[in-house]
Amino acid sequence: MPSGADEAFDGPAEQGALAVARAKAREVARTRRGVIIGADTIVVTEGRILGKPASAAEARDMLQRLSGREHEVITGLCILRTDPPAERTGVESTTVRFRVLLPSEIDAYVSSGEYADKAGAYGIQGRAAIFVDRICGDYYNVMGLPLCRLALLLREVGVGV
Repeated sequence: MPSGADEAFDGPAEQGALAVARAKAREVARTRRGVIIGADTIVVTEGRILGKPASAAEARDMLQRLSGREHEVITGLCILRTDPPAERTGVESTTVRFRVLLPSEIDAYVSSGEYADKAGAYGIQGRAAIFVDRICGDYYNVMGLPLCRLALLLREVGVGV
């Protein structure tokens, strides 16, 4: 369920991703009860935060920045349980290295439209899988939901998985 929470933030990437995840969870908790999971994923390369591209041109620029480089994929998680009340948060970080991308590959990927609504303008689970040279960390984090961290946080609020 989309929260409608503002995804903009200032400050360090990990703190920002966590703040947005918390804002999403709290916004949903205003109208829903139960166990609510808020998550926000960002990509950081060379100190620059790459969120969701607003256009094809911005997506192309992001992919050029990632070409031949390592980047960090950071996801903030917030678990809210309304009854009994509990809140737990966590951050997961995964290092991804892209091989050098040809301009024609970037153009084809952007033309596919798959970049839309994805931090860093790519989805590792789709066509961009062929861009990934190596990964260190949680693959599911790069997809946007670090399942191992999520399971541990759910356990902390009394939800078995």
